[in-house]
Amino acid sequence: MRVLIIFLMSLFFLTGCSAFKKSHKLDMSPFSENAATLFGEAVKVSRPFQWKYLKPYISIPEYQNISSRGKPLLDALRGIVYYSNQVVAINNSKLSDHEKNRKMAIYLSEVLEKALKDQKLDSLQMDRLGTQEILDNIRNAESYLDGIAAASPIVNSVVLAIQNRLDEVQTNIPAILAGFDREIEREYGATRKNFINLRQLQQRLIHAVTCIYNARLGDKSELDSLLLQNSSLHQFFNSADKVTPAQLSSAESFLLEQLHQIDVILRQLDNALGEFNAKQDEMTTWRIQLEEKIIIARNSTTIWAQSHRNLGAGIPVPPLIDVAGFASGLVGTATKTILP
Repeated sequence: MRVLIIFLMSLFFLTGCSAFKKSHKLDMSPFSENAATLFGEAVKVSRPFQWKYLKPYISIPEYQNISSRGKPLLDALRGIVYYSNQVVAINNSKLSDHEKNRKMAIYLSEVLEKALKDQKLDSLQMDRLGTQEILDNIRNAESYLDGIAAASPIVNSVVLAIQNRLDEVQTNIPAILAGFDREIEREYGATRKNFINLRQLQQRLIHAVTCIYNARLGDKSELDSLLLQNSSLHQFFNSADKVTPAQLSSAESFLLEQLHQIDVILRQLDNALGEFNAKQDEMTTWRIQLEEKIIIARNSTTIWAQSHRNLGAGIPVPPLIDVAGFASGLVGTATKTILP
Protein backbone atom coordinates (compact mmCIF):
# COMPACT_ATOMS: atom_id res chain seq x y z
CA MET A 1 0.00 0.00 0.00
CA ARG A 2 2.77 2.47 0.93
CA VAL A 3 4.66 1.77 -2.27
CA LEU A 4 1.55 2.59 -4.36
CA ILE A 5 0.95 5.82 -2.43
CA ILE A 6 4.58 6.87 -2.94
CA PHE A 7 4.28 6.15 -6.66
CA LEU A 8 1.08 8.21 -6.90
CA MET A 9 2.75 11.04 -5.00
CA SER A 10 5.62 11.05 -7.47
CA LEU A 11 3.13 11.38 -10.34
CA PHE A 12 1.48 14.24 -8.51
CA PHE A 13 4.74 16.12 -8.03
CA LEU A 14 5.73 15.62 -11.65
CA THR A 15 2.40 16.66 -13.19
CA GLY A 16 0.76 18.93 -10.68
CA CYS A 17 3.41 21.56 -10.06
CA SER A 18 2.05 24.01 -12.59
CA ALA A 19 -1.10 24.37 -10.52
CA PHE A 20 0.80 26.52 -8.01
CA LYS A 21 2.00 30.04 -8.53
CA LYS A 22 5.61 30.92 -7.86
CA SER A 23 6.21 32.76 -4.61
CA HIS A 24 9.34 34.01 -2.87
CA LYS A 25 7.71 33.88 0.57
CA LEU A 26 7.23 30.24 1.37
CA ASP A 27 6.30 28.41 4.51
CA MET A 28 8.97 25.73 4.68
CA SER A 29 7.29 23.67 7.37
CA PRO A 30 5.51 21.48 4.76
CA PHE A 31 8.90 20.74 3.18
CA SER A 32 10.26 19.79 6.58
CA GLU A 33 7.21 17.65 7.37
CA ASN A 34 7.45 15.95 3.99
CA ALA A 35 11.09 15.07 4.55
CA ALA A 36 10.32 13.67 8.00
CA THR A 37 7.33 11.68 6.76
CA LEU A 38 9.02 10.29 3.67
CA PHE A 39 12.18 9.32 5.46
CA GLY A 40 10.31 7.99 8.43
CA GLU A 41 9.37 5.33 5.88
CA ALA A 42 12.95 5.15 4.63
CA VAL A 43 14.20 4.49 8.17
CA LYS A 44 13.18 0.90 7.46
CA VAL A 45 16.11 0.75 5.08
CA SER A 46 18.49 1.26 8.01
CA ARG A 47 17.13 -1.61 10.05
CA PRO A 48 19.53 -4.55 9.78
CA PHE A 49 18.09 -7.91 8.88
CA GLN A 50 17.94 -10.23 11.88
CA TRP A 51 19.90 -13.23 10.68
CA LYS A 52 19.25 -16.47 12.51
CA TYR A 53 19.70 -19.60 10.41
CA LEU A 54 21.91 -18.09 7.69
CA LYS A 55 24.14 -16.13 10.06
CA PRO A 56 27.11 -18.52 9.57
CA TYR A 57 27.01 -17.79 5.83
CA ILE A 58 27.00 -13.98 5.76
CA SER A 59 30.79 -14.01 5.62
CA ILE A 60 30.69 -15.21 2.00
CA PRO A 61 32.36 -12.72 -0.40
CA GLU A 62 29.18 -12.19 -2.45
CA TYR A 63 27.34 -10.88 0.61
CA GLN A 64 30.23 -8.98 2.20
CA ASN A 65 31.00 -7.11 -1.02
CA ILE A 66 27.46 -5.81 -1.51
CA SER A 67 27.03 -5.21 2.22
CA SER A 68 30.05 -2.88 2.20
CA ARG A 69 28.82 -1.22 -1.00
CA GLY A 70 25.37 -0.71 0.50
CA LYS A 71 26.41 0.84 3.83
CA PRO A 72 27.03 4.34 2.38
CA LEU A 73 23.39 4.36 1.28
CA LEU A 74 22.29 4.54 4.91
CA ASP A 75 24.56 7.55 5.54
CA ALA A 76 23.30 9.19 2.34
CA LEU A 77 19.64 8.79 3.33
CA ARG A 78 20.32 10.18 6.80
CA GLY A 79 22.30 12.98 5.17
CA ILE A 80 19.31 14.01 3.08
CA VAL A 81 17.19 14.29 6.21
CA TYR A 82 19.91 16.34 7.98
CA TYR A 83 20.25 18.58 4.94
CA SER A 84 16.47 19.15 4.79
CA ASN A 85 16.43 20.08 8.47
CA GLN A 86 19.41 22.40 7.93
CA VAL A 87 17.65 24.13 5.02
CA VAL A 88 14.61 24.78 7.23
CA ALA A 89 16.68 25.80 10.27
CA ILE A 90 18.67 28.34 8.25
CA ASN A 91 15.46 29.73 6.74
CA ASN A 92 13.94 30.18 10.20
CA SER A 93 16.98 32.09 11.44
CA LYS A 94 17.08 35.89 11.52
CA LEU A 95 20.07 36.04 9.21
CA SER A 96 19.99 37.97 5.96
CA ASP A 97 19.54 36.01 2.74
CA HIS A 98 23.22 36.54 1.97
CA GLU A 99 24.22 35.04 5.34
CA LYS A 100 21.74 32.19 4.93
CA ASN A 101 23.25 31.26 1.59
CA ARG A 102 26.76 31.49 3.04
CA LYS A 103 25.76 29.17 5.90
CA MET A 104 24.25 26.65 3.50
CA ALA A 105 27.35 26.72 1.27
CA ILE A 106 29.58 26.06 4.30
CA TYR A 107 27.34 23.19 5.40
CA LEU A 108 27.34 21.56 1.96
CA SER A 109 31.08 22.05 1.61
CA GLU A 110 31.76 20.27 4.89
CA VAL A 111 29.36 17.42 4.05
CA LEU A 112 30.86 16.85 0.59
CA GLU A 113 34.40 17.02 1.93
CA LYS A 114 33.62 14.35 4.51
CA ALA A 115 31.87 12.16 1.93
CA LEU A 116 34.88 12.31 -0.38
CA LYS A 117 37.31 11.69 2.49
CA ASP A 118 35.36 8.63 3.67
CA GLN A 119 34.93 7.44 0.06
CA LYS A 120 31.18 7.27 0.50
CA LEU A 121 29.05 7.18 -2.63
CA ASP A 122 32.10 7.25 -4.88
CA SER A 123 29.73 7.57 -7.85
CA LEU A 124 28.99 11.23 -7.06
CA GLN A 125 31.02 12.14 -10.17
CA MET A 126 31.72 15.64 -8.91
CA ASP A 127 35.10 17.32 -9.32
CA ARG A 128 36.38 19.98 -6.97
CA LEU A 129 36.28 22.70 -9.60
CA GLY A 130 32.65 22.02 -10.48
CA THR A 131 31.69 21.73 -6.82
CA GLN A 132 33.39 25.02 -5.99
CA GLU A 133 31.45 26.72 -8.79
CA ILE A 134 28.16 25.41 -7.37
CA LEU A 135 29.10 26.59 -3.87
CA ASP A 136 29.99 30.03 -5.26
CA ASN A 137 26.59 30.18 -7.01
CA ILE A 138 24.89 29.43 -3.69
CA ARG A 139 26.85 32.17 -1.89
CA ASN A 140 26.18 34.72 -4.63
CA ALA A 141 22.46 33.96 -5.03
CA GLU A 142 20.16 36.99 -4.57
CA SER A 143 17.64 35.25 -2.32
CA TYR A 144 17.66 32.21 -0.07
CA LEU A 145 15.32 30.33 -2.41
CA ASP A 146 17.71 31.12 -5.26
CA GLY A 147 20.45 29.65 -3.11
CA ILE A 148 18.41 26.47 -2.64
CA ALA A 149 17.87 26.31 -6.40
CA ALA A 150 21.62 26.76 -6.95
CA ALA A 151 22.23 23.69 -4.77
CA SER A 152 20.20 21.52 -7.17
CA PRO A 153 23.24 20.13 -9.07
CA ILE A 154 24.64 18.74 -5.82
CA VAL A 155 21.25 17.36 -4.82
CA ASN A 156 20.80 15.76 -8.23
CA SER A 157 24.26 14.22 -8.10
CA VAL A 158 23.62 12.71 -4.64
CA VAL A 159 20.22 11.34 -5.67
CA LEU A 160 21.68 9.88 -8.88
CA ALA A 161 24.52 8.28 -6.91
CA ILE A 162 21.98 6.73 -4.51
CA GLN A 163 19.91 5.40 -7.41
CA ASN A 164 23.02 3.92 -9.06
CA ARG A 165 24.09 2.24 -5.84
CA LEU A 166 20.58 0.84 -5.37
CA ASP A 167 20.81 -0.58 -8.89
CA GLU A 168 24.12 -2.19 -8.00
CA VAL A 169 22.73 -3.80 -4.87
CA GLN A 170 19.62 -5.05 -6.67
CA THR A 171 21.65 -6.47 -9.56
CA ASN A 172 23.77 -8.53 -7.16
CA ILE A 173 20.89 -10.12 -5.23
CA PRO A 174 20.87 -13.27 -7.44
CA ALA A 175 24.62 -13.75 -6.89
CA ILE A 176 24.16 -13.53 -3.12
CA LEU A 177 21.28 -16.01 -3.21
CA ALA A 178 23.42 -18.36 -5.30
CA GLY A 179 26.20 -18.01 -2.73
CA PHE A 180 23.85 -18.91 0.10
CA ASP A 181 22.55 -21.89 -1.91
CA ARG A 182 26.13 -23.04 -2.44
CA GLU A 183 26.88 -22.97 1.30
CA ILE A 184 23.61 -24.67 2.19
CA GLU A 185 24.27 -27.41 -0.34
CA ARG A 186 27.79 -27.86 0.99
CA GLU A 187 26.46 -28.40 4.51
CA TYR A 188 23.26 -30.30 3.81
CA GLY A 189 23.72 -31.71 0.30
CA ALA A 190 24.71 -35.25 1.33
CA THR A 191 22.09 -35.38 4.09
CA ARG A 192 19.39 -34.15 1.73
CA LYS A 193 20.30 -36.77 -0.88
CA ASN A 194 20.22 -39.49 1.80
CA PHE A 195 16.83 -38.26 2.93
CA ILE A 196 15.46 -38.35 -0.63
CA ASN A 197 16.89 -41.82 -1.25
CA LEU A 198 15.44 -43.14 2.02
CA ARG A 199 12.03 -41.70 1.15
CA GLN A 200 12.13 -43.42 -2.23
CA LEU A 201 13.20 -46.72 -0.63
CA GLN A 202 10.40 -46.33 1.92
CA GLN A 203 7.85 -45.98 -0.87
CA ARG A 204 9.18 -49.10 -2.63
CA LEU A 205 9.04 -51.12 0.60
CA ILE A 206 5.49 -49.96 1.30
CA HIS A 207 4.54 -51.13 -2.19
CA ALA A 208 6.26 -54.49 -1.53
CA VAL A 209 4.39 -54.95 1.75
CA THR A 210 1.14 -54.20 -0.05
CA CYS A 211 1.95 -56.86 -2.69
CA ILE A 212 2.73 -59.44 0.02
CA TYR A 213 -0.49 -58.58 1.83
CA ASN A 214 -2.51 -58.99 -1.38
CA ALA A 215 -0.77 -62.32 -2.04
CA ARG A 216 -1.81 -63.58 1.39
CA LEU A 217 -5.37 -62.73 0.41
CA GLY A 218 -4.98 -64.74 -2.79
CA ASP A 219 -3.84 -62.15 -5.37
CA LYS A 220 -0.33 -63.29 -6.37
CA SER A 221 -0.21 -61.41 -9.69
CA GLU A 222 2.53 -58.99 -8.59
CA LEU A 223 4.80 -61.39 -6.73
CA ASP A 224 7.03 -62.33 -9.68
CA SER A 225 7.66 -58.69 -10.60
CA LEU A 226 8.26 -57.97 -6.91
CA LEU A 227 10.99 -60.65 -6.83
CA LEU A 228 12.68 -58.94 -9.77
CA GLN A 229 12.56 -55.56 -8.03
CA ASN A 230 13.66 -56.79 -4.59
CA SER A 231 16.17 -59.64 -4.79
CA SER A 232 16.36 -59.89 -0.99
CA LEU A 233 12.96 -61.61 -1.03
CA HIS A 234 14.49 -64.69 -2.73
CA GLN A 235 15.61 -65.84 0.73
CA PHE A 236 11.92 -66.45 1.47
CA PHE A 237 10.54 -67.73 -1.88
CA ASN A 238 11.62 -68.02 -5.52
CA SER A 239 8.34 -67.85 -7.41
CA ALA A 240 4.70 -66.97 -6.92
CA ASP A 241 3.61 -70.50 -7.84
CA LYS A 242 5.35 -72.30 -4.99
CA VAL A 243 5.13 -69.69 -2.21
CA THR A 244 3.56 -70.75 1.09
CA PRO A 245 1.63 -68.66 3.61
CA ALA A 246 4.49 -69.05 6.10
CA GLN A 247 6.98 -67.73 3.53
CA LEU A 248 4.76 -64.77 2.79
CA SER A 249 4.46 -64.04 6.51
CA SER A 250 8.24 -64.18 6.95
CA ALA A 251 8.78 -61.91 3.93
CA GLU A 252 6.22 -59.44 5.29
CA SER A 253 7.92 -59.34 8.70
CA PHE A 254 11.28 -58.77 7.00
CA LEU A 255 9.91 -55.83 4.99
CA LEU A 256 8.16 -54.30 8.01
CA GLU A 257 11.41 -54.44 9.98
CA GLN A 258 13.19 -52.61 7.15
CA LEU A 259 10.45 -49.96 7.15
CA HIS A 260 10.86 -49.54 10.90
CA GLN A 261 14.62 -48.99 10.54
CA ILE A 262 14.08 -46.44 7.78
CA ASP A 263 11.52 -44.62 9.91
CA VAL A 264 14.05 -44.40 12.77
CA ILE A 265 16.71 -42.96 10.45
CA LEU A 266 14.26 -40.46 8.91
CA ARG A 267 13.30 -39.20 12.37
CA GLN A 268 16.99 -38.69 13.09
CA LEU A 269 17.27 -36.61 9.93
CA ASP A 270 14.21 -34.49 10.77
CA ASN A 271 16.27 -31.85 12.62
CA ALA A 272 18.67 -31.45 9.70
CA LEU A 273 15.75 -31.24 7.28
CA GLY A 274 14.08 -28.64 9.48
CA GLU A 275 17.26 -26.53 9.52
CA PHE A 276 17.57 -26.86 5.74
CA ASN A 277 13.99 -25.66 5.19
CA ALA A 278 14.41 -22.85 7.74
CA LYS A 279 17.48 -21.57 5.92
CA GLN A 280 15.67 -21.66 2.60
CA ASP A 281 12.74 -19.73 4.13
CA GLU A 282 15.04 -17.15 5.73
CA MET A 283 16.77 -16.62 2.39
CA THR A 284 13.40 -15.86 0.78
CA THR A 285 12.43 -13.51 3.62
CA TRP A 286 15.73 -11.62 3.31
CA ARG A 287 15.27 -11.18 -0.44
CA ILE A 288 11.72 -9.87 -0.06
CA GLN A 289 12.68 -7.41 2.69
CA LEU A 290 15.73 -6.16 0.77
CA GLU A 291 13.73 -5.57 -2.40
CA GLU A 292 11.10 -3.72 -0.37
CA LYS A 293 13.81 -1.50 1.16
CA ILE A 294 15.21 -0.75 -2.29
CA ILE A 295 11.77 0.35 -3.50
CA ILE A 296 11.29 2.57 -0.44
CA ALA A 297 14.72 4.21 -0.82
CA ARG A 298 14.31 4.68 -4.57
CA ASN A 299 10.86 6.29 -4.40
CA SER A 300 11.65 8.37 -1.32
CA THR A 301 14.74 9.97 -2.86
CA THR A 302 12.93 10.62 -6.15
CA ILE A 303 10.02 12.38 -4.45
CA TRP A 304 12.30 14.33 -2.12
CA ALA A 305 14.41 15.57 -5.06
CA GLN A 306 11.26 16.83 -6.79
CA SER A 307 10.16 18.49 -3.56
CA HIS A 308 13.55 20.22 -3.30
CA ARG A 309 13.32 21.45 -6.91
CA ASN A 310 9.85 22.85 -6.27
CA LEU A 311 11.08 24.63 -3.17
CA GLY A 312 14.00 26.23 -4.99
CA ALA A 313 11.68 27.31 -7.83
CA GLY A 314 9.35 29.03 -5.37
CA ILE A 315 6.56 26.54 -5.92
CA PRO A 316 4.60 25.81 -2.74
CA VAL A 317 5.19 22.28 -1.50
CA PRO A 318 1.91 20.78 -0.29
CA PRO A 319 1.96 18.70 2.91
CA LEU A 320 2.33 15.03 2.27
CA ILE A 321 -0.99 14.22 3.95
CA ASP A 322 -2.83 16.40 1.43
CA VAL A 323 -1.03 14.71 -1.44
CA ALA A 324 -2.03 11.29 -0.11
CA GLY A 325 -5.62 12.49 0.21
CA PHE A 326 -5.54 13.86 -3.32
CA ALA A 327 -4.18 10.56 -4.63
CA SER A 328 -6.84 8.56 -2.78
CA GLY A 329 -9.58 10.80 -4.12
CA LEU A 330 -8.16 10.57 -7.63
CA VAL A 331 -8.09 6.79 -7.63
CA GLY A 332 -11.33 6.46 -5.66
CA THR A 333 -12.87 3.06 -5.31
CA ALA A 334 -10.23 1.56 -7.61
CA THR A 335 -7.63 2.20 -4.91
CA LYS A 336 -9.74 0.44 -2.33
CA THR A 337 -9.93 -2.65 -4.49
CA ILE A 338 -6.13 -2.71 -4.99
CA LEU A 339 -4.88 -1.87 -1.51
CA PRO A 340 -5.17 -4.58 1.18
